[in-house]
Amino acid sequence: MKIPAPLFILLALPHLMADEAPTLKLIAEVKGFASPESIAWDGTHYYVSNVGKELKPTAKDGDGFISRMDAKGDHLELNFIDKLNAPKGMVVVGKTLYVCDVDVLLGFDLDSKEKTVEISLAKDGVQLLNDVCAASAGKLLVSATDKNKVYVVDTEQKTFAEIGFDKAPSGPNGLLYAKGDDGAYLILVEWGRDNQPNGNLKGYRLDRTLLKATYEAAPEGFPVKDGYLDGIAVLCDDQGEPQSLLYSDWVALKPEGKLFWVGMDDPIIRTELTIPKGPPGGPADFFLEAKSAVLALPCMLEGRVLLLQLAPHE
Repeated sequence: MKIPAPLFILLALPHLMADEAPTLKLIAEVKGFASPESIAWDGTHYYVSNVGKELKPTAKDGDGFISRMDAKGDHLELNFIDKLNAPKGMVVVGKTLYVCDVDVLLGFDLDSKEKTVEISLAKDGVQLLNDVCAASAGKLLVSATDKNKVYVVDTEQKTFAEIGFDKAPSGPNGLLYAKGDDGAYLILVEWGRDNQPNGNLKGYRLDRTLLKATYEAAPEGFPVKDGYLDGIAVLCDDQGEPQSLLYSDWVALKPEGKLFWVGMDDPIIRTELTIPKGPPGGPADFFLEAKSAVLALPCMLEGRVLLLQLAPHE
């Protein structure tokens, strides 16, 4: 699998050594969330999706909400947007916050908090829309973990269509869209199948319509496999060349989660990063801000969010 330089998703962190795993330093630990699953960023604030007091990711119980806090984890507005069901993956595009909520994709104006987009995928039998990322103009990619599917959602036309895979993913979870000189790609991590930790990383080349995806085999020895995989970010140098990636693995449904760094030089090296405040329970859909190299990590089983500074290894 060739991981390409992106159009607007992969992260340029040139001050981090390409061939050496970074360290993580604690900025803040913010508690009081209710099953926090995903974090998005608008340049000023973090947004945290909360599935609810009970971890019921498919329940339409109305107890889900979205929180907002500043870059230091202060000034927390716990119920910034409320009366949702089980909100999970989010992305900010312009002034709109898009969020997956069970079987519907919602969009909220960040200034007014008004709902401006509502696209239901219920007719396809989906019950676990999980992650969302921006693709080409006006289009988003959305994973349905329960159906082993990824959809292209047109936010202008209010329509959706299933991507056709030549090798279907197994419980697709975290998504990245990347566009380089040789075309567009979808990179994803899998939760796995049969509720076992057998998820892998997969890469696909997308056709011009985004509706056909061709599997790109990973190089031999590529060490991203066999886990409950959730969040992912690919790091590039200042020339836009992919150098390494980060991904999270729940490991088990208790506080044993891990965060891995994978250096993509030859040979490929995987390093488990030491997370301040101990192993997280349910390290879910994290956000890595390129300019500051700050990682916002939701610990879903523990109701907390860690803000962590990535720094060169000392």
